[in-house]
Amino acid sequence: MSTRGYAFDNASDQAGEHHDALADLLDEPTRAALGQWGDLTGRRCLEVAAGAGSIAVWLADRAAEVVATDVAPQHIPTHPRLVVRRQDIVTDQPPGAFDLVHARLLLGHLPRREEALRRMVAALAPGGTLLIGEFALPPGDFVSSAPDETTADLLTRYLAAHTATLVASGLDLTWAQRAPEVFAAAGLVEIGSHTTTGRWRGGDPGCRLLRAGIPQLRAGLLAHGLTDADLAATIRAFDDPRVVVDGFHFVQVGGRAPRRSGPA
Repeated sequence: MSTRGYAFDNASDQAGEHHDALADLLDEPTRAALGQWGDLTGRRCLEVAAGAGSIAVWLADRAAEVVATDVAPQHIPTHPRLVVRRQDIVTDQPPGAFDLVHARLLLGHLPRREEALRRMVAALAPGGTLLIGEFALPPGDFVSSAPDETTADLLTRYLAAHTATLVASGLDLTWAQRAPEVFAAAGLVEIGSHTTTGRWRGGDPGCRLLRAGIPQLRAGLLAHGLTDADLAATIRAFDDPRVVVDGFHFVQVGGRAPRRSGPA
């Protein structure tokens, strides 16, 4: 697998919980952004790193055909207008030309992200849209509310270890902000972005997402100073409705391939 260092694994015991939390947290803003880029009726779409396929299925309910790819596509459900392929966007060029290419929480994690982006751009039909969604860390304090100072300190330390673990695996913390410039350099036009922000309460989708990631990141979290006791307490805190954190910003960036010029 060329995406060496990608921290989360579709084959893990936590994959289902992880995917469910992602869908609950991000599908609504993702669908809203996709709708802003035009009518999907009759369109051919590519969903890259489709995960559990919630967006791929939503697209298939509307478009003429959807191709969903992932290096581990076993969680993607069937649909009469959905084609599922095992594919690595870093090394494999998607076949054909698509009116829409979408990827969520992928490129920021990939050490070879700009190579993957070039493959996505090459897969666009003239006038086709590329839309990506990425997390960015919120400014300011992570913890908005906690039952006590010990829990607040623990969650602050957890975020530092979480971030350091992902950076060590290849995450680029600046990618969400740099993406529009990279889109332009790749030849895309009509580039736009939108950021969704919000606070995450214990037990809600954002905190469930963080909780699901802890077992997968355990080795890195321990290497960055946490203990197993810390991790157990963090899992409990992310289930506690008295805990409120400033959620990661969800930055969506889109652009179009230039349309072909008509005859002179």
